Amino acid sequence: MELKTSGELIGAIDLFHFDGLTDNCEVGYSIGYKWWNKGYGTEALKAVIDFGFRRMNVHKISAAHNLDNPASGKIMLKNGMEQEGTIKHMIRNAKHQYKDCALYGLLQEEYRKKGK
Repeated sequence: MELKTSGELIGAIDLFHFDGLTDNCEVGYSIGYKWWNKGYGTEALKAVIDFGFRRMNVHKISAAHNLDNPASGKIMLKNGMEQEGTIKHMIRNAKHQYKDCALYGLLQEEYRKKGK
């Protein structure tokens, strides 16, 4: 992710873990702290979801966030994703502490119905 005005790098976003049998994938993103709460994550996720569904014909896009970071879940909700559950000890941080994550998903058919 980069700022439109200056081209400055502010974060990263990517579709990954493509499953050829189901046509499902995941999305992950990270934004530098300086740019939190400015709408950049919401804008980037919207563009990547649109690309995945309209250009790549992905069936479902999933994402997860550490429960310590509810702002990331808000970005997912703003883009039409729905929380599907929680996975215990999904990640381990730098301090070797296990963290639970909320799992979100969005189907292409739901995306198209909502007119996103």
